Amino acid sequence: NVVSELSDVLVEGDRNKLKQVLINLISNACEAISPGESVNITLSPQPNPLEQPQIRLDIHNGGDPIEPNILAQLTKPFFSTKSSGNGLGLAIVKRIVEAHNGSLIFTSTAAVGTTASVYLPKN
Repeated sequence: NVVSELSDVLVEGDRNKLKQVLINLISNACEAISPGESVNITLSPQPNPLEQPQIRLDIHNGGDPIEPNILAQLTKPFFSTKSSGNGLGLAIVKRIVEAHNGSLIFTSTAAVGTTASVYLPKN
């Protein structure tokens, strides 16, 4: 499911790197849910009166929550909760987002699920 509050969004950056961010975050969200559950993607404006306006991209799933001690380590290189993971995917995602003057934030609760929020400057 994709919901957008924006009709025309421009973000200056490397198209392939930003595509890599989306593929990784969406793949992770899909892997964390059971068959029949959905991943929701929301794009919304984030006014920032002190700095350049931003867009916020949320990738949300209702899978099992991520424990706080694990949540804090998700973007550390070589940390993985997957048996076949190398722990570089989210570390690279974070580095790409920050190279685009953005930020990456994860939130997770049993009541709401898990959301990866990407904030990027809006052109």
